[in-house]
Amino acid sequence: MASMLRKTYDDLDICYEGGESSNTAMIRAISVVREVLNGENKNIVLVSHGNLISLLLKHFDDLIGFREWESLSNPDVFHLTFSGEDKPNIHRVWAE
Repeated sequence: MASMLRKTYDDLDICYEGGESSNTAMIRAISVVREVLNGENKNIVLVSHGNLISLLLKHFDDLIGFREWESLSNPDVFHLTFSGEDKPNIHRVWAE
């Protein structure tokens, strides 16, 4: 099972039966982030499962992959600061 998940970080277009590719999931997550960033609120909390969070982070930092997913704790907290740029400053706030 872990080897199948690892492959989804190596090839973002792999789509196993009944699932979605990492690219599709990433696009879905990024669309939510962009929608929220275009709103009026300045401080936003988004909550998700680790796999989608790691893909969201990977979108902004291509160095994030399977190894970083493996190191996520449950729960885990990341703070992303957007300052007019497309790539935020990513800071891991809490890791168990």
